[in-house]
Amino acid sequence: MPTTLSVIKADLSVESVYVNPAFGLFRDTPALLQHLFVRLQSHAPQLQNMKLERGADNSFGDLHVVCHLYAFRVGVRVYAEKVSVICINVLEDEVERFSALIVDALSAVREYQPAVAFRTHTMSVALHGTLGGQSVKEYLATFVRNVPSGLGPHTGNGGVMYYGPEDDRILSTMTLDLSGMVSDGLFIRPHVVWDANKVDIRNLPARATGFIRQALGAFGLEVSALRLS
Repeated sequence: MPTTLSVIKADLSVESVYVNPAFGLFRDTPALLQHLFVRLQSHAPQLQNMKLERGADNSFGDLHVVCHLYAFRVGVRVYAEKVSVICINVLEDEVERFSALIVDALSAVREYQPAVAFRTHTMSVALHGTLGGQSVKEYLATFVRNVPSGLGPHTGNGGVMYYGPEDDRILSTMTLDLSGMVSDGLFIRPHVVWDANKVDIRNLPARATGFIRQALGAFGLEVSALRLS
């Protein structure tokens, strides 16, 4: 039986990179902002939280439009080479809402400049939580058994597992460690890069949920919010 991971803090990031830089993306910045504003209507965007940022060195690579949502817990950034969405402190009942937001943000860029084609979609999820009926140190010890001595008291294990291409995935990794935020807690970070030619924007939420569930399951874990049919 899988061990239940009770999530206390969850952060999510998605980065979608274009096949080629969209140098004309900021030719009509007001039109880009309008597409974002309209597409994100269900997420209550506010004009005072939408702006053009140029970066510290004023380079074209740093130039981007940013839109902050949900009391600055979500940031949508549109660059000439990628779209980045960062969500922090995601609550269990916000998973579907934030998933839809990511689709809306990517769709807004596509609708504004139809020539934009995505090369990859990269997702990273950082989870901090506790394990039901099992010590986190005991759980981590099942993956790392040969621990060198002589450096002081051994306080715990951690590790990163790397995986190669499979189906629509270019690569994936799993990071497991003691949580620095939760007492006797587990930190786990599934990370995946998809081939955008094989994963349509509209299918990203289902693909993301499926991958997280599959990745956690491979490590003997489950999260109640991801028990989906």
